Amino acid sequence: MSKPNYIAITAATCPAASRSGALKEMANFAQDCRQNGAVRVTYGSVISGRYPGALIFVQFFDDLQGFESVMNMIPQSSAYSRLLSEHAVAPFARNVFRGKPIEFEPTLEPAPKYLMLTRAHRRTLSETEMLDLLNTTAPVFKSSGAQTMRMGQTLTGSDLGTYMLGVTYPDMSAIEKTYDALATNPEFAQLMNGLEVDMRSITKIAGIL
Repeated sequence: MSKPNYIAITAATCPAASRSGALKEMANFAQDCRQNGAVRVTYGSVISGRYPGALIFVQFFDDLQGFESVMNMIPQSSAYSRLLSEHAVAPFARNVFRGKPIEFEPTLEPAPKYLMLTRAHRRTLSETEMLDLLNTTAPVFKSSGAQTMRMGQTLTGSDLGTYMLGVTYPDMSAIEKTYDALATNPEFAQLMNGLEVDMRSITKIAGIL
Protein backbone atom coordinates (compact mmCIF):
# COMPACT_ATOMS: atom_id res chain seq x y z
CA MET A 1 0.00 0.00 0.00
CA SER A 2 1.34 3.42 -0.92
CA LYS A 3 1.73 6.24 1.60
CA PRO A 4 -0.22 9.16 0.10
CA ASN A 5 1.00 12.67 0.82
CA TYR A 6 -2.43 14.26 1.29
CA ILE A 7 -5.70 13.25 2.90
CA ALA A 8 -9.10 14.92 2.53
CA ILE A 9 -11.85 14.21 5.06
CA THR A 10 -15.42 15.27 4.33
CA ALA A 11 -18.18 15.07 6.95
CA ALA A 12 -21.88 15.34 6.14
CA THR A 13 -25.24 15.10 7.83
CA CYS A 14 -27.81 12.61 6.59
CA PRO A 15 -31.31 11.73 7.85
CA ALA A 16 -31.38 8.35 9.57
CA ALA A 17 -33.99 7.09 7.11
CA SER A 18 -31.67 7.87 4.19
CA ARG A 19 -28.40 6.61 5.65
CA SER A 20 -28.49 3.09 4.22
CA GLY A 21 -29.19 4.34 0.70
CA ALA A 22 -26.63 7.10 1.04
CA LEU A 23 -23.89 4.65 2.03
CA LYS A 24 -24.66 2.55 -1.05
CA GLU A 25 -24.48 5.66 -3.24
CA MET A 26 -21.19 6.63 -1.63
CA ALA A 27 -19.70 3.50 -3.19
CA ASN A 28 -20.53 4.92 -6.63
CA PHE A 29 -19.11 8.31 -5.71
CA ALA A 30 -15.96 6.64 -4.36
CA GLN A 31 -15.50 5.01 -7.77
CA ASP A 32 -15.80 8.44 -9.43
CA CYS A 33 -13.11 9.77 -7.09
CA ARG A 34 -10.78 6.84 -7.74
CA GLN A 35 -11.10 7.45 -11.47
CA ASN A 36 -10.26 11.14 -11.08
CA GLY A 37 -7.23 11.35 -8.80
CA ALA A 38 -7.88 9.67 -5.43
CA VAL A 39 -5.56 6.72 -4.81
CA ARG A 40 -7.80 5.29 -2.10
CA VAL A 41 -11.18 6.06 -0.51
CA THR A 42 -12.64 4.98 2.83
CA TYR A 43 -16.19 5.86 3.84
CA GLY A 44 -18.73 5.10 6.55
CA SER A 45 -20.85 6.56 9.34
CA VAL A 46 -19.88 7.86 12.78
CA ILE A 47 -21.11 5.68 15.64
CA SER A 48 -19.33 7.43 18.52
CA GLY A 49 -17.90 10.90 18.96
CA ARG A 50 -18.85 14.51 18.33
CA TYR A 51 -21.13 13.92 15.34
CA PRO A 52 -22.91 10.55 15.75
CA GLY A 53 -24.76 9.56 12.60
CA ALA A 54 -22.64 11.78 10.34
CA LEU A 55 -21.23 10.35 7.14
CA ILE A 56 -17.45 10.37 6.71
CA PHE A 57 -15.66 10.24 3.36
CA VAL A 58 -11.85 9.96 3.43
CA GLN A 59 -9.79 10.36 0.26
CA PHE A 60 -6.04 9.83 -0.14
CA PHE A 61 -3.95 11.62 -2.76
CA ASP A 62 -0.37 11.52 -3.95
CA ASP A 63 -0.48 15.27 -4.60
CA LEU A 64 -2.86 18.22 -4.53
CA GLN A 65 -3.37 17.97 -8.27
CA GLY A 66 -5.32 14.79 -7.57
CA PHE A 67 -7.47 16.66 -5.05
CA GLU A 68 -8.05 19.42 -7.61
CA SER A 69 -9.09 16.85 -10.19
CA VAL A 70 -11.68 15.36 -7.84
CA MET A 71 -13.05 18.79 -6.95
CA ASN A 72 -13.42 19.58 -10.66
CA MET A 73 -15.20 16.26 -11.19
CA ILE A 74 -17.80 16.67 -8.45
CA PRO A 75 -20.19 19.00 -10.36
CA GLN A 76 -20.38 16.37 -13.12
CA SER A 77 -20.80 13.37 -10.79
CA SER A 78 -24.30 11.90 -10.97
CA ALA A 79 -23.57 9.87 -7.83
CA TYR A 80 -22.72 13.02 -5.88
CA SER A 81 -25.84 14.73 -7.23
CA ARG A 82 -27.98 11.82 -6.07
CA LEU A 83 -26.42 11.91 -2.60
CA LEU A 84 -27.64 15.49 -2.22
CA SER A 85 -30.98 15.33 -4.03
CA GLU A 86 -32.22 11.81 -3.25
CA HIS A 87 -30.62 11.08 0.14
CA ALA A 88 -30.53 14.61 1.66
CA VAL A 89 -26.80 14.40 2.35
CA ALA A 90 -25.43 17.81 3.39
CA PRO A 91 -21.64 18.22 3.71
CA PHE A 92 -20.67 20.50 6.60
CA ALA A 93 -16.87 20.14 6.69
CA ARG A 94 -14.03 19.25 4.37
CA ASN A 95 -10.44 19.47 5.56
CA VAL A 96 -7.21 18.66 3.76
CA PHE A 97 -4.28 17.19 5.70
CA ARG A 98 -0.63 16.80 4.78
CA GLY A 99 0.57 13.30 5.63
CA LYS A 100 3.26 12.78 8.27
CA PRO A 101 5.73 9.84 8.33
CA ILE A 102 4.47 6.91 10.40
CA GLU A 103 6.25 3.56 10.17
CA PHE A 104 3.41 1.06 10.10
CA GLU A 105 2.95 -1.94 7.83
CA PRO A 106 -0.76 -2.05 6.90
CA THR A 107 -2.94 -5.16 6.99
CA LEU A 108 -6.14 -5.15 4.94
CA GLU A 109 -7.19 -8.78 5.53
CA PRO A 110 -9.71 -9.08 6.99
CA ALA A 111 -11.18 -5.82 5.72
CA PRO A 112 -11.06 -3.11 8.43
CA LYS A 113 -14.45 -2.43 10.00
CA TYR A 114 -13.77 0.59 12.20
CA LEU A 115 -11.84 3.84 11.83
CA MET A 116 -10.84 5.77 14.93
CA LEU A 117 -9.99 9.43 14.33
CA THR A 118 -8.18 11.41 17.03
CA ARG A 119 -7.46 15.14 16.71
CA ALA A 120 -4.87 16.92 18.84
CA HIS A 121 -2.82 20.09 19.25
CA ARG A 122 0.84 20.02 20.24
CA ARG A 123 1.38 21.58 23.67
CA THR A 124 4.94 20.91 24.85
CA LEU A 125 6.27 18.58 22.16
CA SER A 126 7.96 19.59 18.93
CA GLU A 127 6.64 17.90 15.81
CA THR A 128 9.78 15.76 15.65
CA GLU A 129 9.35 14.65 19.28
CA MET A 130 5.67 13.89 18.69
CA LEU A 131 6.37 11.77 15.61
CA ASP A 132 9.24 9.95 17.32
CA LEU A 133 6.97 8.98 20.23
CA LEU A 134 4.16 7.96 17.90
CA ASN A 135 6.50 5.80 15.84
CA THR A 136 7.81 4.25 19.07
CA THR A 137 4.28 3.30 20.12
CA ALA A 138 3.13 2.19 16.64
CA PRO A 139 4.20 -1.46 17.31
CA VAL A 140 1.84 -1.48 20.33
CA PHE A 141 -1.04 -0.51 18.04
CA LYS A 142 0.05 -3.17 15.54
CA SER A 143 0.45 -6.03 18.01
CA SER A 144 -2.93 -5.23 19.56
CA GLY A 145 -4.79 -5.55 16.28
CA ALA A 146 -4.65 -2.17 14.53
CA GLN A 147 -4.57 -2.61 10.75
CA THR A 148 -3.58 0.79 9.33
CA MET A 149 -2.25 4.02 10.82
CA ARG A 150 -1.99 7.45 9.22
CA MET A 151 -1.34 10.93 10.59
CA GLY A 152 -1.82 14.29 8.89
CA GLN A 153 -1.57 17.97 9.79
CA THR A 154 -4.54 20.19 8.95
CA LEU A 155 -3.95 22.53 6.01
CA THR A 156 -7.51 23.86 5.59
CA GLY A 157 -10.57 24.46 7.73
CA SER A 158 -11.13 25.89 11.20
CA ASP A 159 -8.54 23.72 12.96
CA LEU A 160 -5.36 24.80 11.16
CA GLY A 161 -2.19 23.24 12.48
CA THR A 162 -3.92 20.45 14.40
CA TYR A 163 -3.02 16.82 13.79
CA MET A 164 -5.37 13.97 12.94
CA LEU A 165 -4.48 10.35 13.65
CA GLY A 166 -6.50 7.71 11.82
CA VAL A 167 -6.27 4.05 12.85
CA THR A 168 -8.39 1.19 11.50
CA TYR A 169 -9.36 -2.01 13.29
CA PRO A 170 -11.09 -5.30 12.42
CA ASP A 171 -13.43 -5.18 15.44
CA MET A 172 -14.17 -3.42 18.71
CA SER A 173 -12.16 -5.97 20.67
CA ALA A 174 -9.01 -4.83 18.90
CA ILE A 175 -9.75 -1.22 19.89
CA GLU A 176 -10.20 -2.27 23.51
CA LYS A 177 -7.01 -4.36 23.46
CA THR A 178 -5.03 -1.48 21.93
CA TYR A 179 -6.02 1.09 24.53
CA ASP A 180 -5.54 -1.38 27.39
CA ALA A 181 -1.97 -1.90 26.16
CA LEU A 182 -1.36 1.82 25.62
CA ALA A 183 -2.54 2.61 29.16
CA THR A 184 0.65 1.08 30.58
CA ASN A 185 3.04 2.27 27.86
CA PRO A 186 5.39 5.03 29.12
CA GLU A 187 6.07 6.46 25.65
CA PHE A 188 2.35 6.78 24.96
CA ALA A 189 1.90 8.50 28.32
CA GLN A 190 4.65 10.95 27.38
CA LEU A 191 2.98 11.54 24.02
CA MET A 192 -0.41 12.24 25.63
CA ASN A 193 1.15 14.57 28.20
CA GLY A 194 2.59 16.66 25.38
CA LEU A 195 -0.64 16.90 23.39
CA GLU A 196 -4.11 18.31 23.88
CA VAL A 197 -6.66 15.88 22.43
CA ASP A 198 -9.94 17.62 21.60
CA MET A 199 -11.77 15.01 19.51
CA ARG A 200 -11.96 11.25 19.14
CA SER A 201 -14.55 9.41 17.09
CA ILE A 202 -15.26 5.93 15.79
CA THR A 203 -16.60 5.42 12.28
CA LYS A 204 -18.10 2.14 11.12
CA ILE A 205 -16.54 1.56 7.71
CA ALA A 206 -18.99 0.83 4.90
CA GLY A 207 -16.39 0.49 2.16
CA ILE A 208 -12.77 0.87 1.11
CA LEU A 209 -11.90 1.36 -2.54
